[in-house]
Amino acid sequence: MFRASAAEVNLSPPVGGKMTGFIARIKPSAGIHDPIMARAVMLDDGETKAVVVSCDLVGLEMPDVDEIRRRITETCRLNASNILLTCTHTHSGPATLSPSGPDAPWPEKPDQAWLSEAKAKIVEMVASLPSALEPACVCTGSATVGGIGYNRESEEHPLDESLGVIGIDSADGRAIATIINYATHAVVLGARNIEYSADFPGAAVRHIARLRGGIGMYLQGACGDVDPAVYRDRGWGTGTFEDVDEIGLKLAEAAVAALVDAPAAEEVKIRFAVGVIDVPLDGPPTREELDKVSADARSLVADADPARQCSGRAHLKWVGRIQQAIKAGKLPATFGVEISVLAINDLRLIGVPFEVFTDIGLGIKQGLKPLETFFVGYANGFCGYYPTRWGKDLGGYGGKASCRFGFGPLLTAIGYNADEQLIREAIALAANIGDDKIK
Repeated sequence: MFRASAAEVNLSPPVGGKMTGFIARIKPSAGIHDPIMARAVMLDDGETKAVVVSCDLVGLEMPDVDEIRRRITETCRLNASNILLTCTHTHSGPATLSPSGPDAPWPEKPDQAWLSEAKAKIVEMVASLPSALEPACVCTGSATVGGIGYNRESEEHPLDESLGVIGIDSADGRAIATIINYATHAVVLGARNIEYSADFPGAAVRHIARLRGGIGMYLQGACGDVDPAVYRDRGWGTGTFEDVDEIGLKLAEAAVAALVDAPAAEEVKIRFAVGVIDVPLDGPPTREELDKVSADARSLVADADPARQCSGRAHLKWVGRIQQAIKAGKLPATFGVEISVLAINDLRLIGVPFEVFTDIGLGIKQGLKPLETFFVGYANGFCGYYPTRWGKDLGGYGGKASCRFGFGPLLTAIGYNADEQLIREAIALAANIGDDKIK
């Protein structure tokens, strides 16, 4: 018999703490517009248990994820590999990443006391789920929802405007949880906002809970190159809380409508698989490249703008770290990436710890047809951007330079052919769970 349960907990930090997501935002938080939450769903088919956790955070470092998963296994007798812990990537949440270590030139270092408390709350929330399990059924749906995002790197490339929906209901028809999957950066609220907020993913799940009952959950998709359309239409960082609510309501209404006539499955099979691939990284920069980065960085440090000064110091620190790694012969050529796959009957949730460009998520979905697929970014850690070949050719922040800012463990960017590798390996891992075959 299939059973399920869901829970949520408020992680909101103290006002006055550091926020994360924008180098241009120097000021600390001045309030809480809407709560920073963590939400969890447990699925149990009688043989296998799985947990999905979604946090209203920009991301969690891999050591923090490892700690949370380990502590959950100790309290719930659950395999760590059966836990998918992801973040919505709101850029209006508290600082959770330590850029370039404790001496990083950034104002947004995590409040370790709050972070420790938040991790404990997540573990306690998940620990409450086994005793709350009840007979349940699952239905799935999808919709196309346009007008929310645009490809900020190249509008010549397609968007993934598909909204995936999972409805988990009790035996008497009451909603336990509704999980949605969509791909747009949660940055509607720009650098001028200094109130904590879950941005539009938070608004979406609040509206879902109001419209359908139960707990709503947002899983961020392959949004590495997708920003909200308000940036394109009105200018960078111009989004408002009214925009947040409008986008959230649009997604919530589409999600609820997608489940109206969806058939419910009482027989549910849960499977989980984890694979690790060695992803190629860019080679060491040349002396000329490092000299140019250093010169540009020194110019930024001399600027009157505190944000530009901060960027310059970050680049200089990156140059020092690169030079040290090269001298020691310890600049890695590859990086081990964990791919997690949760199968719920014919549905596949593919989780990776990166900001992945849209074409990669679309490639995985296409390769797994006719199976339904959710691509989930920022899953079980945060390692930075994962661009396509064309994204690397363009260069820029997502394709090349983001690793210089120290967010994530990489010193050089994800290399060429990594996009094809991730698509290939994710498809193989997801397709080979059980006896499923790709038609």
